[in-house]
Amino acid sequence: MPATAEQEALIKEQNLGILATLKKNGSPQLSPVNYAYQDGRVLISITKSRAKYHNIKRSPQVSFCVMKPEGRPYVTLYGRADIEEQDIVEGTAAIFKRMSDRELPDNFKDILRKQGRVLVTLTPERFVPQEG
Repeated sequence: MPATAEQEALIKEQNLGILATLKKNGSPQLSPVNYAYQDGRVLISITKSRAKYHNIKRSPQVSFCVMKPEGRPYVTLYGRADIEEQDIVEGTAAIFKRMSDRELPDNFKDILRKQGRVLVTLTPERFVPQEG
């Protein structure tokens, strides 16, 4: 089910969301993350050393909450997260550009590789809104 126009506007407007993954023991782990929203999918850059990487590898069902700074309205996305480990430059650049008005460094690809970065692509299956 696609997002409504209002939900998409909120997701595109904000650049910080809360990613929920499942720990090995089944309890949730919440992580604030910067993201980009493209073609109906959420892109998140993480490193392989973080728990959320291992959580997604083990259990790709995640949720993601985006909200206004005052808390409402917000929307929660439920769906599947896929991890891309090779072709990550374009998606990660989109996130970087939302976070900063600086130009990408010439060695951006090398920086990503040295940091052990991967790109998480969340494909939403359901959107749950909460109005203000």
